[in-house]
Amino acid sequence: MNWLPIEVSSAIALAVAMQALMWMRAMRSVGRAAPDTSSVDGAAAEDCRRVHSAHCGPCRAIKPMVERLQLSHRDLISVDIAQQVDLARKFSVARTPSFVLVEGDFVRWVLLGGQTERKLVARLQGA
Repeated sequence: MNWLPIEVSSAIALAVAMQALMWMRAMRSVGRAAPDTSSVDGAAAEDCRRVHSAHCGPCRAIKPMVERLQLSHRDLISVDIAQQVDLARKFSVARTPSFVLVEGDFVRWVLLGGQTERKLVARLQGA
């Protein structure tokens, strides 16, 4: 019996299941009280929009975009989860980069993975 198709199918199913679990974990945090971010966001602590991303290959790729957006959204912050592990756990970050909008001390939405500037701006303006 040829096991290769079964092994490949199992690997694909496992990858899809892991992605689905990460997405479900992130969506469970929507509507929950946001953890205290004052240790990393400084001046943005009183503002309503906060976007958090982690340090990874895709994160480094979108870093220039986030820095450009920070010029017009001073309450936009970036968090390196390698340095802020506890904060990442409190936000249930399971995939990087992750974008989290905190408004009124509650998580309003979560975006997983790299985002285009247009999509991120639309989400920030729609908040």
